[in-house]
Amino acid sequence: MVHAPLSEGAFDRSEYEKANQQLRLVRDELPHDAVSNLAREVVRRLAARAPKSAQDDQHPTPEDIEQLCAALLSDDEQAGDRVILAARRDGVETKQIYLGYVAGAARRLGVMWEDDTASFVQVTIACGRLYRIIRGLRHVIAADITEGREDCPAFFALVPDETHTLGIEIASDLFRREGWDIDMAVGMSHDDIVDRSELRNYRAIVLVANSDQMLGALTRLIVALRITQPLAHVMVAGKILTHFPKIADITGVDGVMDSMDTAVDTLKDLIDADAIS
Repeated sequence: MVHAPLSEGAFDRSEYEKANQQLRLVRDELPHDAVSNLAREVVRRLAARAPKSAQDDQHPTPEDIEQLCAALLSDDEQAGDRVILAARRDGVETKQIYLGYVAGAARRLGVMWEDDTASFVQVTIACGRLYRIIRGLRHVIAADITEGREDCPAFFALVPDETHTLGIEIASDLFRREGWDIDMAVGMSHDDIVDRSELRNYRAIVLVANSDQMLGALTRLIVALRITQPLAHVMVAGKILTHFPKIADITGVDGVMDSMDTAVDTLKDLIDADAIS
């Protein structure tokens, strides 16, 4: 196991390690196109959060961004972590680390990918390193991301291009009968699901997939939702569970919902356990 050098008290080591393990599995288990789509999703979602211009004296300079990108692209597994840790020790606020350093590096990596100054392999590895950093920082960046959103227990979404809707409709009705406030998305595109999820601050997000062809799309959607909903519990349900025994590790979800009879208790226990810890 890789030990994260980011030792700040607010850093979530468990999520950092979980993301690290997930992205290693992704590179081993998913086809080239799916890995490429995943890396592009990280770049796109993070780069969109970078300010167009400097806002204060803590905003990183172009040289700072180049240094971080060089570290992320290097053979040193934790070089990027050390750049971020150094910024923290220099007094840079976590908000600026996220909006300035991490988002700025994502934007720069995207440019390097497009103009072929960095290879596919280099950028996918660098994006994975950025992603695990933001998962480690999820508690301290969450307030800025979800500010102003109304709290809501759960969001159920059918993975794009899935056509079997009965299961998600039954599950949503089941939870509503138990008193849960449930939003449901069926027949929506990837971007529409992510945009819809940003309207409220969800305690849990349940993604439903059935076909074994949906693993790449499911994983990409989960990564996007991890960036836009950093504290939400994400679960997977549907027949896809029977196709991939390691699906929780590959997708990086918090749990699976494999039985309609125990679905309500499974989700409630997951949320309650986090509240206690």
